[in-house]
Amino acid sequence: MKKLLFLAFVMLLVSSCGSTQSNTEAKPSKKTLKGTWEITNIKFVGEEGLYKANLFDMADSACFKGSEWVFIPNNGSGKYAIQQGSQCEAVATRIHWSFYEPGDGTYQFQFKYVDEKNKPIDAANRGYRSTIDSLEENTMLMRVKTTHEGKEFDVVLTYTKVSEDFAL
Repeated sequence: MKKLLFLAFVMLLVSSCGSTQSNTEAKPSKKTLKGTWEITNIKFVGEEGLYKANLFDMADSACFKGSEWVFIPNNGSGKYAIQQGSQCEAVATRIHWSFYEPGDGTYQFQFKYVDEKNKPIDAANRGYRSTIDSLEENTMLMRVKTTHEGKEFDVVLTYTKVSEDFAL
């Protein structure tokens, strides 16, 4: 009986000393992002009101709905394309992307505009960062912080995976 109690105590001690991983979001995987995605929803979060947001110094946020994004994980290259619409010009641009961990428990998606040789096309070497709210096999929620007329708000983009295939 003593041996059984001692064994139970040792097992309890060993299990309590194991890794204490929290339930926070795991580090996003580049392989999860691999493929072709589409922005299927755009939502504004902040004070109530009407907002106009120019995203990534490219176009109005509404133009990004239906845009196609391609992510290649092994070298961080990719692209996105905005379709021609009544208020939107057609745009296709290459990007170089990666994940960034700011140290506050969140993860961010970051990218820069690049040319065909993956060289930054912005002389100031600027880029863009968005917080990843969630990244699952077929869905990603990304939060873009922005301001309009001095008011801060977030634009939440919902990406849906279209295909594992990718082509630049």
